[in-house]
Amino acid sequence: MLQRGFKAQAERTSLFLRAQLGLKEYDPLPAQQLAEYLNICVLTPIDIPGITDAILDLLLTTGKDCWSAAIFVRNNKEYIIHNPTHSSSRQESNIMHEIAHSVCNHELRDLETALHGCVIPLRQYDHVQEAEAEYMGGCLQLPQKALFHYHHFKKKNQDQIAEIFNASKQMVRYRLSITGVTKITLRK
Repeated sequence: MLQRGFKAQAERTSLFLRAQLGLKEYDPLPAQQLAEYLNICVLTPIDIPGITDAILDLLLTTGKDCWSAAIFVRNNKEYIIHNPTHSSSRQESNIMHEIAHSVCNHELRDLETALHGCVIPLRQYDHVQEAEAEYMGGCLQLPQKALFHYHHFKKKNQDQIAEIFNASKQMVRYRLSITGVTKITLRK
């Protein structure tokens, strides 16, 4: 359950970050651009020094559908490791979700486990924080004002909006529904 006012604050935060980057409130904000602005390093397993071929095979072939992304702190720097085998739109959503943990000031862990000699980051699961990151991540990728602009003024359909924002069709449908954009009618 999200705290009262969280959704409105998430929308404002998304627009604030766009403004900080010189973007209009309806402009797409690529996850990599936002991560760079927030000084978060985005990695894939291939980028981990010393990772073995066996671990890479496990993460990118055998277990590629078992994980999406994680954010962690090492030496006071935030890192996101994500699964590069997912579709581009899924990767965008995964990274935005992890960025949302940072934006929401969630406590990021340095909890690690050794897997065949390779250090893999893990985060304890907190249901409230995950709900907040899910909602904030959606706002960062597809803010209500951007959806309103493209749906009502630009007359773009869900598929076109998904392409513009490198989002999945499911995410666009969800955000259009949860924000009520499709229920709003414009006066002539």
